[in-house]
Amino acid sequence: MNFMMYESGSRSKRREKERRRMMIFVIFLVFCLCALSYWWGGERVRTGEAAYQQQAIQLKDERAGLEQTITGLRSDVQSTMVRYQQLEAKYKDEVPQGEFKQLTDLVKKQLDGGIKAERLAFVIDSARPPKNCTEPALKRFVVKTPVYSGPQGAVSFGNGVVTVAGEGTASVNNGGQAEAWYDPGKPVKVTFTEIGGKQTVKESLLPIQHSLVVGNKEYRFTVAAGERSFMSVTSDSCDYP
Repeated sequence: MNFMMYESGSRSKRREKERRRMMIFVIFLVFCLCALSYWWGGERVRTGEAAYQQQAIQLKDERAGLEQTITGLRSDVQSTMVRYQQLEAKYKDEVPQGEFKQLTDLVKKQLDGGIKAERLAFVIDSARPPKNCTEPALKRFVVKTPVYSGPQGAVSFGNGVVTVAGEGTASVNNGGQAEAWYDPGKPVKVTFTEIGGKQTVKESLLPIQHSLVVGNKEYRFTVAAGERSFMSVTSDSCDYP
């Protein structure tokens, strides 16, 4: 009887030891897993930090390269602008513009027409500022139109040396009917007739400017729209040459 009780107690103690060993083993295993997880997490953090640092260094290098490129481009733009301004100034100095271009075009036209350069040079060199000019005179005349049936108006200057007359397009009223007076907003034809019968015709929008030489006088004209049906002509004359 005593033997059986001893045997039973021994088995209970062994089982209790086995349970303690198993619990210790489980605790040790959990600890190892936690330690491994902590180490693995730390490795990933350290690897990520190294990658971020490498990426930051790369981005910093790229930024420095971009800044250097931008600086170079700005310098190129400034150099190009300076060069453009120099070329623009050279173009303005060397290429005729405005009134000077009109003169060069006129000279080229005369040369192409067979006038010798020596003759043109003589005429240009002989040109002088206007002198002994008369006071401007203002006159007006009735403009001829396809509808106007009255006498055509005309005005003369220099005691009949030059006569000025004009024709225009009839104005149209709101009903679409043509009126007797001309439309000053459309091109007109102005005829300058010199004593002796020589005529010069100018066709364009008003105002029209024209000059001509008769004898030793240069006559200058400005033709503009006047009151309804009328054109006004302002003229003066100067010694020529």
